[in-house]
This record gives sequence, structure tokens and C-alpha cells, in this order.
Amino acid sequence: MRFMVLVRSPSPLTALHGDALLRAGVLLDAGDLVPDACGVSGYWLIDVRDREEAVERMKRIALPACVVEIRQVAVV
Repeated sequence: MRFMVLVRSPSPLTALHGDALLRAGVLLDAGDLVPDACGVSGYWLIDVRDREEAVERMKRIALPACVVEIRQVAVV
């Protein structure tokens, strides 16, 4: 299953251990979005077994002072 992980943080995602997802072999895509009033936003597109695995992987990554949203991506 594919999930989009949206992260709002005070620093760019590249500094927030996205490489851990790459080493685990689940990262499909990543990018930073245009900063807004709430800080820097970005995303990771990951491919995992289920939502529980997606949540567990995000818990393993240090994301201090971040707002994280995990959404399933429909694959057609």
C-alpha cells in the first residue's frame, strides 16, 4: 500500500532523516513544498504493507516539533 506522509516542520525534510526510509527500501519519492506561515512543509511517498507499518516507521524517525499526516494513496 502506498501512503503520502505530509510533514510540517521548522526545517527542511532533507534534514529530517528521510534517508532512513530510503535505506529501508520503502521510499518512492520525497520533496519539499513552498514554505508558508506554519513553516516548511514536505512529503514522503512510501510503499509499506499497511497503515500500521507506516505509523510505526514514522515513530522511528525523530520529527521534533513537526505535524505529521499520513494518508493512503489510491493506486489505479
